[in-house]
Amino acid sequence: MVEIYHVCVLSATGCSFLNTGAIIDAVMHHHGTSDHNKHKSRTRLEGVAPASIIREDFAAFDARVILRCSYDVEQLILIQSIEGHAHEGHGLFYGRKFPNTTIDDIAKALRLNPEMVKADRQELIDEIFDFARRAIAGERERIACNAEGRPLLRCGTLRQIEIEPSGVLRGLYLGGMRDSAEIRKLANERYGIQMGYGKCRLVDQAVMVSLGLDGYQLAKQGHEHELEEFERAGLFADSDDENVQYMYVRYKEGPGASDDAAVVAAGKLWGLSAAVGCWLADAIDTLEKYVPVYSDQDFDLSLYIEQNYPDLGVTRDDAVDLAFLSAIPADMEESLPDSSLRDFLQIDRKHDQCALESHLAYLASVAFAPMDLDHGQCTNIEFYDYMEKRLESFQPVR
Repeated sequence: MVEIYHVCVLSATGCSFLNTGAIIDAVMHHHGTSDHNKHKSRTRLEGVAPASIIREDFAAFDARVILRCSYDVEQLILIQSIEGHAHEGHGLFYGRKFPNTTIDDIAKALRLNPEMVKADRQELIDEIFDFARRAIAGERERIACNAEGRPLLRCGTLRQIEIEPSGVLRGLYLGGMRDSAEIRKLANERYGIQMGYGKCRLVDQAVMVSLGLDGYQLAKQGHEHELEEFERAGLFADSDDENVQYMYVRYKEGPGASDDAAVVAAGKLWGLSAAVGCWLADAIDTLEKYVPVYSDQDFDLSLYIEQNYPDLGVTRDDAVDLAFLSAIPADMEESLPDSSLRDFLQIDRKHDQCALESHLAYLASVAFAPMDLDHGQCTNIEFYDYMEKRLESFQPVR
């Protein structure tokens, strides 16, 4: 007899039982394991993590990490962190890397309803879009909230931050623009830097494997001059095949950008509300990786604001400046933070503070506790000192 231990995790999609002990993927019968369940335990593609390890890792991670948001939203964010663990061999993957694992694989391994998870994530994005539409229409919300007054992303911090809707619109616009490949490329040309960039595409992973690639190579190596070849090979596809997944395709290699720097620079240059908007744009960029219909939604929102809000007060030139200011210098790739959405919201229990709260407190000139940022690249004090020096020496190029 095999003894199995479970933990019940409440999610936006219901109650899912996640195995935290000796997880088995097949039902053990008196005469052995059924062929049917043996088949079910196989991964769909080479380089996809086994469901049992995914469940183990999620259970351990979920027990340890607390985010500054409601639990249902926390789970929608944490499943994306497990994808990162699988790619990098972190957590309970113990160094074993599974570069073709997607968020869809995570949701299915956790026995969640993938379509409901996608819909829940899209609803969070839709509320940000709706906030922008209401702000453009002249509604003057005092906090960044949905139509019912609940904070966007159910982030309790946003209840405490009084905003100017016009400032949030500026941040949403700049945050969505600065992260696009086109704006990053222009920042490289204008400021003489070598920032990397790319774009998420619907990728047929079976074709990817046939080309001798995996998800890690697609995301880390520059493919700007291979895109036509990829098109001819059928790598980019839009179908219901389970191997067609929304994946990041790197066009140009080079140092990335710090989302922390983007939020802080937006706040220093255009005000606290712009910092909130910039962070919300970054949240859209994260959530859109697993939704019912894939598109570049943070950029789409930027275009909507640009076309419908004549009093915006910022332009694409400002977005290029923000892209430059958030670019990580080549000699600082290991010493500057680039927080994910989870990193922004993860509470440091020693101080009861998350990185987002620290950044907003710094911008508002109110007290904050010293803390490590991202995965310990630097402290918030060191980071703010870096940003002040960078902004002090900044000379816009037109």
